[in-house]
Amino acid sequence: MNTKHIHHKKQKKRLSKTGLSPGTHIYTGKNIRELSELEVFIYTLDNCEKTQPSLAELLKMNSTDNMWLNVNGLSNVDNIRSICDKYSVHYLYQEDILNVYQRPKIEEENDYLFVTFKSLEWNEETNEIDEEQISVILTKSTVITFQEKPGDSYDILRERLQLEKSILREKRIDYLFYRILDITVDTYFDILEKMGDYIENIENEVLGQPGSEVLIKIQNNKKDIMQVRKNIYPMRDMLNKLIMSEHDLIDDKTKKYFKDILDHTIQILDTVETYRDINVSLKDVYLNAMSHEMNRIMKILTIISTFFIPLTFIVGVYGMNFKYMPELEWKYGYYLIWTIMIGIVISLIFWFKKKGWF
Repeated sequence: MNTKHIHHKKQKKRLSKTGLSPGTHIYTGKNIRELSELEVFIYTLDNCEKTQPSLAELLKMNSTDNMWLNVNGLSNVDNIRSICDKYSVHYLYQEDILNVYQRPKIEEENDYLFVTFKSLEWNEETNEIDEEQISVILTKSTVITFQEKPGDSYDILRERLQLEKSILREKRIDYLFYRILDITVDTYFDILEKMGDYIENIENEVLGQPGSEVLIKIQNNKKDIMQVRKNIYPMRDMLNKLIMSEHDLIDDKTKKYFKDILDHTIQILDTVETYRDINVSLKDVYLNAMSHEMNRIMKILTIISTFFIPLTFIVGVYGMNFKYMPELEWKYGYYLIWTIMIGIVISLIFWFKKKGWF
């Protein structure tokens, strides 16, 4: 796994909406696109037609068959407003679609359900998590997904919709809605797997010869864990609400599938909590290793100082400028001092070894 890119994460700067009236349409993300890309699948049990209409063509569509409309690009506010108005989506939910810092949630209206959540992806280059908000509207015969940018995890749905005898074409439209949520949660498992490998690499570094960059990795990993945690908790609440919902758009047969996703979110939460504990332990091990290394260095310096303390004392005594010092006039005084100093050093060496300090 690539560990070259080590850096602190920068906090995303969000566009301030302070003081604006409720329902003010402002795109708060960074993926600026001049026009939204539209992708439409109109399908029945026997047929599936894929098109990429212009906005004007979409607004004229009036199909009664099941339809999946995928919208890529939210920066063109007028486009998003026009699409939402076609399906009578409340202006407050339109605001939520454009505000990409929403907490995952579900809202129920008479004619539709509105859901927003985060799609997460592991970035192999930086070993960090990339986040994208996805909003979904479920109506009687249509699923509309709003994404910030092209590229997602739902290609398998696009492929299967175009297959004959596909279960997606056999089921009601709420089954497609379920599959979108299911795939999103499955990507969380993929991220946890990559995160587990990354934690294992950090653990090997900590138990080896950790450098200062290891602490940065541990800190960044903590942020990734918290990012998954803060998104999966509300996802669990959202699924609970879906399971308990009595809305006509959610068939009772589909609820058991939502229960399966709920089980997956609980499993993810357990894994996240485990990873969080491991990450805390890694930080403690790292700090203990650094403390042990510092103690080892201080021990070496102390031993060296111990050698020189008596030697410095002797040299200091005979470095005094007194006129009458008997040893200064003695013929063998110089050799005696060297013999005493070497003897002190040898004695200290044997004493340190006996104490096990060497």
